[in-house]
Amino acid sequence: MTKTDEGAGLRVLVADDDPAIRMLVQRVLVRQGYEVTTANDGADAIVQLDQSRFDLLVLDLMMPRVDGIGVIAHLQSRGAVTPPILVMTAAAPDILRRLPHDRIAKIITKPFDLDELMRDASEAIQSGTAQA
Repeated sequence: MTKTDEGAGLRVLVADDDPAIRMLVQRVLVRQGYEVTTANDGADAIVQLDQSRFDLLVLDLMMPRVDGIGVIAHLQSRGAVTPPILVMTAAAPDILRRLPHDRIAKIITKPFDLDELMRDASEAIQSGTAQA
């Protein structure tokens, strides 16, 4: 896979407590030209979201300190426009039912296909699924 300019100028926050997944997703997005910031858990993601603007959030649901649902709830409480959200999860269906689906561009089940992740990221940004 070679670097492209598909994501040029677009900022993505990748939040996952698994360093291997976080680094893999970061590497693939960077190769597509995206500027990527990472967060190692939900609390770190909230700090990053409060400090910077992102065009896309790639968010794991099951993280320590603050889980993915907590991050989404924080975004909703801000009342500001939020980026499209791709949720990565190996979670059970009962957890998925608790998600505010109007805020989520796509749910990606772990393990996931990297090409599909790139397609989903591009589609989420292009569709402008950001919510106020």
